[in-house]
Amino acid sequence: MSKRFLSIVASILTLALLVGCGGGSAKAPAPDVTLTVTSGEKSVTLTWEELQALPAYEGPGGRISSVGKVTPPTTFKGVTVEDLCALVGGFSQENSIQITAKDGYQMTFSYDQIVTGNYDTYDPSDGTNKPYDGKLWTVIAYEEEGQPIPAERDGPLRMAILGTDKVVTDGHWWIKWVESIEVKAAQDEWTLHLKGALSEEMDRGTFETGSSPSCHGTSWTDAEGQTWEGIPLWLLAGRVDDENKHESGAFNDDLAAAGYEIHLIASDGYSITLESAPIARNNKIFLAYRLNGAPLPEKYWPLRLIGPDLEKANWIGGVETIEIDLP
Repeated sequence: MSKRFLSIVASILTLALLVGCGGGSAKAPAPDVTLTVTSGEKSVTLTWEELQALPAYEGPGGRISSVGKVTPPTTFKGVTVEDLCALVGGFSQENSIQITAKDGYQMTFSYDQIVTGNYDTYDPSDGTNKPYDGKLWTVIAYEEEGQPIPAERDGPLRMAILGTDKVVTDGHWWIKWVESIEVKAAQDEWTLHLKGALSEEMDRGTFETGSSPSCHGTSWTDAEGQTWEGIPLWLLAGRVDDENKHESGAFNDDLAAAGYEIHLIASDGYSITLESAPIARNNKIFLAYRLNGAPLPEKYWPLRLIGPDLEKANWIGGVETIEIDLP
């Protein structure tokens, strides 16, 4: 049994004894929130008080949005995901960590992210890429600037990527309203190459963010009862059809009406070509990354174009590149 696990359990037992003793001055009621940590058959559910009794990390962290808006670093306090996973036996490089929020938003973190802090980092002053000289901690935060995080904003529990000095990381990792952590089998990383008026290398994390039901996500249940989840193709085209990647009007309707071709290319070189008109603002043609709540099987992985408005002959799997031939 690891020293880390014993230390964490001892902290929880100490809290239980203190609560049992009673007395002391009155405090504001604790937020009504729990955090569930699961690994296979093992599961623990922690109350607000139990979370606060665990070893904590406190440090600065900020985030940058997909359009480059920087939220400056502030000081957060919470429990590292690594310590929380130790309560259910820990994890290894064979695992990934799935974090889920109360609104269904999910993100999957790799072993390297959780243990070594392997994240892209940015300059807090202008949002440009800047290597960070130090370790980063992935934390379930319960305080910001010494105060509980309001439920109506981002809390009571939220993800935070923290350092010893001011650091900014991609905002899609900063999940708000966290409810659960699950240790799962590791996922392979992938990148979707988007090419048009602009070029973009969209990593798995960014795609997952856009696929959230609270963001741009869509889903469809086919005739066999299988549910596919992903992002409409028109939204991906809108990221590279002109200089506007993600602001209002990112999809250029005038260009789509004028007509252009969209080429989807699979990892084995197979490709299809679609016209812009049928995909324009059509959520029923989309790039799926999940099937029945899990990553796509190998024959379709990582992405498959699918949907009720798409001819079955064009249901291409293994998609890794989208190219737009603009007029």
